[in-house]
Amino acid sequence: MASSSAPTGTYDGGLFSIMRDPRTAHWTFPGNKQLLAVILISYVYVVKIGGPRFMKNRKPFDGIKPLIALYNLYMVLCSLWFVSAVLSRTYLGGGYSLICQGIDYNAKGESTMELLSLMWWYTIVRIGDFLDTFFFVLRKKDSHVSFLHVTHHVLVVFNLWFALTYGPDGQAALAIVVNASVHAIMYSYYFLSLLGPAVQKHLWWKRYLTQLQLVQFIVLSLHGCVPFVIDCGYPRIHGIVILWQYFMFFGLFMRFYRSSYKGKASPAVASAEVKSKEH
Repeated sequence: MASSSAPTGTYDGGLFSIMRDPRTAHWTFPGNKQLLAVILISYVYVVKIGGPRFMKNRKPFDGIKPLIALYNLYMVLCSLWFVSAVLSRTYLGGGYSLICQGIDYNAKGESTMELLSLMWWYTIVRIGDFLDTFFFVLRKKDSHVSFLHVTHHVLVVFNLWFALTYGPDGQAALAIVVNASVHAIMYSYYFLSLLGPAVQKHLWWKRYLTQLQLVQFIVLSLHGCVPFVIDCGYPRIHGIVILWQYFMFFGLFMRFYRSSYKGKASPAVASAEVKSKEH
């Protein structure tokens, strides 16, 4: 397994200080840049090149809708489980500060290691989100496989890999709780939307899903800025890595929201819509 060259000593509080988390150093995925590259490059190739070539002279596989419905239902249950599991080991039982929570790289208690393991499994689930795009390709919904959609999935997996490598707990725990909660609601909508016209006519709350996304970005952006003001032992480099993404996606989703409900969305933004599941 490839490992990071970052030091594994004590975090010194510097703005750009970074250290390898010794608690995950022996795990397969964290620190393995080659494996990360293979996963992400393979994903991009399949959804942008290989998949479209395969489907070029084939009809859309619309018969996979029942499979997609089951996938969505599984993601709802999975997301709810993650919310409960992470909360019980952080803010509702783990003694975490909701305002600012640092990382103790020497903490190896049962609850802490369970939390780190949850973060690893959450990464696997987010890699499983690639199925969203694969389903688009198989159904020839090429307009949905936008630059924004693909970039979102790539960045989510990269961010989780970065966290697992350099410290997945601490301040980042709230992002997992909020993100998993949003996914539970989003996948519930996707599941219900596949149950036919009788159910679809009751899904009047679609526009509020985008509002939920915007609120998510605001909350996580504010929460991510706290370690720059309060030194609670959380590496600020983590905030630098993720905050610009929150700002970018907030702007893109705000643009989509305004154009969707007050005008016509541009193709690039509209294709990302709620289905992109940004956080």
